[in-house]
Amino acid sequence: MVKPYTKAWANCYPSVCSIRFFNGNNIEIITLTGFKAGSYIFTNDLVNKLQKVEFVEIKFVREDGFTTSAFERLSMHDLTERIITTYDEEITGFAVISIADLTFDSVPPLILSKNRHLDIGNPVAAIGFQYDSPNLTIKSGIVSTFVYRDHKRYIQFDGSMIWGNSGSPLIDLNKGEVLGILGYQLDRKYKSYEKMLEISKNNIKMLEQALGKFDVSGVDPIQVLIAWEKQIKQLSGEVYKASFNGTGIAIDAKIMRSLLRSSGIEISGNH
Repeated sequence: MVKPYTKAWANCYPSVCSIRFFNGNNIEIITLTGFKAGSYIFTNDLVNKLQKVEFVEIKFVREDGFTTSAFERLSMHDLTERIITTYDEEITGFAVISIADLTFDSVPPLILSKNRHLDIGNPVAAIGFQYDSPNLTIKSGIVSTFVYRDHKRYIQFDGSMIWGNSGSPLIDLNKGEVLGILGYQLDRKYKSYEKMLEISKNNIKMLEQALGKFDVSGVDPIQVLIAWEKQIKQLSGEVYKASFNGTGIAIDAKIMRSLLRSSGIEISGNH
């Protein structure tokens, strides 16, 4: 089974990129994975929701998974202007970025599978970047089941996922085509983490309203509680980012094609 994954890596690694987001102090905020199809990059729709981001770096790599083969640094404003929107509000979980006039012409595109028939147990690979690592990686697995939500099919992939893998292409080993894109809005653990962040945010806001109202031997205990709450929030984020999932959920290529059609996008070699 090793050889098919070697082939999948050789065929697909040139088309997968890291998308790193930086604030005004050039501190990295988050990393996503993306991949080229036609003159577009597909990635997670978190790109539409990030705040306090000033710059974005898009990097493709060579066969060693590290050496740069193509690179662009953009302002977040420029990236936002390139994001393709759809009038279908039910299509969520991924984003499409136009790269027509960037220096990525030499990057080969991947093909979005028409995915007419896919069996549970079908061997697949996920290729992407991950938390706290500059290297592109490949992960093996199988299609473990299908999940249906709002009359749409999602593909459950039985393989380890970690922060940063969002936006990775799920590759059919038999055809080398993209079966779907790994999304993390569908990850229950992320939703729990998101809920925890909201609780911490509300706790801090409540505590800040009480600042200056108490004094214990010259110390405001509210300041101590706020500091603890912020430390817990930061630690929880680090634990979440470094933790693995045993499975991943991929948005079916059929849904991706629906966005293309609703937006009037045509991708050569994908129809």
